[in-house]
Amino acid sequence: MPPRVFKGLPEALKSTPPTDDKYMVVNILPKKCGGLPVCVAACLILAGCGSGAFDPNGTLESRPVRLDGEQVTLNVAQVECGAREDLWTVASLGDERSVARLTQKARDLQFSDDVQIGEPGIGVPYAQIHGSFPVKVTQMGSVRDDDPFTKTADAKVTVHIDHTCFQNNPPVLMGIRHGKFDPSANPVFRFKLDGEWSVDQIVH
Repeated sequence: MPPRVFKGLPEALKSTPPTDDKYMVVNILPKKCGGLPVCVAACLILAGCGSGAFDPNGTLESRPVRLDGEQVTLNVAQVECGAREDLWTVASLGDERSVARLTQKARDLQFSDDVQIGEPGIGVPYAQIHGSFPVKVTQMGSVRDDDPFTKTADAKVTVHIDHTCFQNNPPVLMGIRHGKFDPSANPVFRFKLDGEWSVDQIVH
């Protein structure tokens, strides 16, 4: 009969279930360390230091961000350029309001709803977009830790739309205030750590 490999070993060493870093942080280290500073340091290392320090600007700009049903602000020059370039046709609605109805050329750029002009409470033209777009951070706001693997941050960002009308002054992504899109509010992004930090979604 072949010798037993585990004969004489303590019972706890005979079977050690596999663990990943997240399991270690959430379940094992707090029990072993008893709240000592070394435990906190170990948790920080496992939660993200091994993948580099969290860089919200770099994470947002590293790859296109999914923007489904989000709103961007435009300026008058962009609206006029879009009309000349057959992206939309502008029609008056009265009371200083207008709408720029999208053509297929605009939909091919991932505009998804007509441009609204002169809407009360907004003050600037805006349009809905749908798709994945490169963004550029022009002002980073506050960053909040939700848990070791989740952060949220608000930031003013511009959206790259691949057309000459939007190259010099890219559209700005609107945030939400009191349940409504507001050009003075920054959008809030949620980030997740899974090997590396990435944008998970926009929080409304």
